[in-house]
Amino acid sequence: MTFTLFGRWQIRVLLLATVGLLLTILMVIKSSPSIAGQTLLTLIYLGIFGLAWDFGYHQLQRFRWDGDWNGLLQFGAAVWEGLFLVTIIKVIGLPGIDRANFNIPGFIGFYTSFSLLSAIVTHSLLRILSPYSRFNGGQWF
Repeated sequence: MTFTLFGRWQIRVLLLATVGLLLTILMVIKSSPSIAGQTLLTLIYLGIFGLAWDFGYHQLQRFRWDGDWNGLLQFGAAVWEGLFLVTIIKVIGLPGIDRANFNIPGFIGFYTSFSLLSAIVTHSLLRILSPYSRFNGGQWF
């Protein structure tokens, strides 16, 4: 299936609002409530930057002979997004996130878990719950 840009955005927001939010809640319960704000803000920044990245990914996808975005490219995009966000937080800083006390190992654990769970949900649960979205470029609405 070739995603439309609107379909990419819908799936990203859906995954952030479900998988990302549940994972954030679990991390806050497991760690400490003091990191709740930073973890939630990190998730929000992933969403904000992700909408821009999806626009770029959609343009790149048009140059591929089959017009598809395979699993290897999804993995590469996840690595790029994680490195970008850590770099921006540590070098420039983002509002609401203390760059001096930003927990990089914690972020790596969170982001790796989020990326893996998102890939699993995208390639299994979403296809079961919405089989016809495949014919609409990934769009749910």
